[in-house]
Amino acid sequence: LGTNICRTLVGMGKKVASVNRSGPPKRREPWMDKIDYISGDVFNPESWRGVLKGSTSVIASIGGFGSYDEMKRMNGDSNIVVAEEAAAAGVPRFVFVSATFPPFPASIPLRGYIEGKEAVEATAKRLFPESHVILKPSVIYGEQQGAPPLTAPIRCLAPLQQPLASALPLRPLRDLPLVGSALVPWSPVQAVA
Repeated sequence: LGTNICRTLVGMGKKVASVNRSGPPKRREPWMDKIDYISGDVFNPESWRGVLKGSTSVIASIGGFGSYDEMKRMNGDSNIVVAEEAAAAGVPRFVFVSATFPPFPASIPLRGYIEGKEAVEATAKRLFPESHVILKPSVIYGEQQGAPPLTAPIRCLAPLQQPLASALPLRPLRDLPLVGSALVPWSPVQAVA
């Protein structure tokens, strides 16, 4: 998702900085030369705090899967650090890529993911009461270099899920409690970016 966000912003002529653990990607495309890549650890803000000075907005899209604690840390704590640092630096706008959450009981194994995302949403609303944007896409799919094999089924099923979830007989079922959100069409990564 981050790469697609950067590509979209560069295409709009925006000045873009990307903070991540590894710095510039190994596989480069020409548009990437317009991005200021900063290698930094989100939990060590001193390594990237300087990039916030003069920024007009920050987009936080850190996330991942794992154990309850790993998901809460990756999807919640990391993005909260970004929001707090952005607010402290006087950045006027904060954008957070959250998610539309799966229905119960499918949400049980994703509890850390959901609680983490919800904590960031609350932080964004508190720190940027008039200038936060929270995107809540459904399952995001698309090409991703170096993606874990576990995500391959999502990429394979996405072309089938979209027409099925959009079928007229299934649309009214989206409003059903507990199961409705499972029928929301998945989100192509380019649309979210």
